[in-house]
Amino acid sequence: MGVPVSLRTGRHALERLAGRHAPTGRLVEFDPDTWELVSADVRTDTGKWVKSTWSVDVDGRRWWVVIGLGSTVVTVIDVAPERVGLGHGIVTEGPLYEFVAGVNAKLMG
Repeated sequence: MGVPVSLRTGRHALERLAGRHAPTGRLVEFDPDTWELVSADVRTDTGKWVKSTWSVDVDGRRWWVVIGLGSTVVTVIDVAPERVGLGHGIVTEGPLYEFVAGVNAKLMG
């Protein structure tokens, strides 16, 4: 798909990385070929991408990295391996899902 991208970090993300004892160096080197997409948020009124959440294993721990506009880390979450991001209100099929999938295809294509 592409070359890994160095993600930017703001103050909030740096606080979360430090507070959660996260492996910062590994979590800011985004590689879409080895990271797994958990969710994508798209504005339904404009069709514009807002943020996405990706899962990556680092040294036996699973991390979710939320990436926002400008390739910026929004936050990181240390999660249980069985967590898949399918809670209440998560859309996995139907017109809205297809809409988001179309937006993602344009962005990734």
